[in-house]
Amino acid sequence: MPKINLSDNAIEIPSDKIGIDMGQSLSKIAYLDNNELILSSFATHTRLTEIKTLLNAKKDQFRMFNFTGGRSFELYTEYSKDFKSNLINEFEANVKGIEFLHTLEKKKDLSRSLIVNMGTGTSVVLKTDTFEHLGGSAMGGGFFMGLIKTIFNIDNFEEAINLAKKGNRYNVDLKVSDIYHLDDKRVDLLFREFTAASLGKINENFNMKSLSQEDFINSIICLIGENLGAIANVMADNNDVTDIVFCGGFLKENKILKKILSLLCKVNRKRAIFLKNSEFCAAIGAVLI
Repeated sequence: MPKINLSDNAIEIPSDKIGIDMGQSLSKIAYLDNNELILSSFATHTRLTEIKTLLNAKKDQFRMFNFTGGRSFELYTEYSKDFKSNLINEFEANVKGIEFLHTLEKKKDLSRSLIVNMGTGTSVVLKTDTFEHLGGSAMGGGFFMGLIKTIFNIDNFEEAINLAKKGNRYNVDLKVSDIYHLDDKRVDLLFREFTAASLGKINENFNMKSLSQEDFINSIICLIGENLGAIANVMADNNDVTDIVFCGGFLKENKILKKILSLLCKVNRKRAIFLKNSEFCAAIGAVLI
């Protein structure tokens, strides 16, 4: 259970509120206890009883139960009968939580930026003095887990990420340099490193017996990262933004994804920002609202 020590924190956090963010895959809970921000995460569908047990154990400690996230309505409806409860816009909660985490970690306020939340799906929010939901993508952790479950019958995210760390995407992915001759000056060295086709080497001549889970899963993470990174950078250009904050559960322990997003931002002259405990941003934001 992650904890954030707030002894040196200048931002006041209400001690009488608890934030509950219920997403499609994971539910996150945040609350203040003895000058520490306590963070908990549960599988939404399989651990609902544990979520209720935690909330019931805290019912005398908190004056306000603040719910957010797409899966929160039913539990909000149940708890609002007996407790003072709010149902909060998840994009507002995300922004508020990211602002807090950025100030805590970087020791300065978050400037005009995009906030790209990569959970089951992906949302993109423009953060200025207010916020605007710009859109998103169906690609994210849900697509990733659905695909590897279908192909490899793997349903554990941590296991999938550990396998991907051992893989080499270029055993299955086609780079621009695989297509253009080394002496062809029409493409420069940087462009040669770009992906021409994800899984592009798996053609009629490919030996399927040589296909490894590790390479395939690594490739899928990079495919998702390159597409979401491209979307984020175009939206940043369209909205005159330099800083892009990437957050959400799909990034947890996912160094492969972070590297892809960082490289894309660097190429496009943007600054990729990753914050500790970012998967809890909406739950934290719900406490602060």
